Amino acid sequence: MIQFDFSGKLALVTGGSSGLGFATAKALAEHGATVLIASRSQTKSQAAIEKIDGEVHFIQADMSEMADVHHLFDEINTRYGRLDIAINNAAGESGIGKPLSRFEEAEFDNTINTNLKSVWLCMKREIELMQQHPEAGGHIVNVSSVNGLGGVEYGSIYAATKAGVIALAKSAALELVGTNIMVDVLVPGAFDTPLLQKAMETQTGGDPDKLLLIRQQYEQLIPKGRIGYPEEFASTIMWICSGKSPYMSGHTFIIDGGMSSRMR
Repeated sequence: MIQFDFSGKLALVTGGSSGLGFATAKALAEHGATVLIASRSQTKSQAAIEKIDGEVHFIQADMSEMADVHHLFDEINTRYGRLDIAINNAAGESGIGKPLSRFEEAEFDNTINTNLKSVWLCMKREIELMQQHPEAGGHIVNVSSVNGLGGVEYGSIYAATKAGVIALAKSAALELVGTNIMVDVLVPGAFDTPLLQKAMETQTGGDPDKLLLIRQQYEQLIPKGRIGYPEEFASTIMWICSGKSPYMSGHTFIIDGGMSSRMR
């Protein structure tokens, strides 16, 4: 079994108060990293921190707001003067549920700002911080979605933002290939998170029988026959950021139980 040791590392996890972000923050902290959770909700983040055994701190920020992002990274620079690991995980739920032609401009702008512009804003500052200590380098991981690998009926704008997240990471990886800063993408499929549960409840109106049926339908699409555990997602991020494969950068790691293997 691979042993991870992130002692002395400073890690930022955006959207780290629940779901995949929380699992990642927990895993990094419990393997020695000092973890900063950045999200909009102080209440949810403080509740999350209480469940983590390790050094974890919260900085309130809305990643889609440039002023908030600058405040976040100014705080990191003032307090720590460096950044070793950045997990760009924050995203919203907009941009789904309608045909492309029925979305309004405000919905388009909101989805782009929340899911794509936010990642770009964070990457700008993450790279700047990491470049202050070029000998140390760093790892940046953007979290996309299997929805970003192709077309998604009734989810066109969300899919477009997740495809953009992949392109941002690959482009930055090429620009930084001569440095010690690695940039990769993790592309999750269905994981057992509050976000997936909410999506299922929306589809079924909360009917228990229909919830069970739609979960079974999800599982039938996955060759492994089950929905993923957030801890499996987090362990993949730890491997990416462990430095055990320094020749790797600009890679897209698809972790979906084999669901998209039939199409790629």
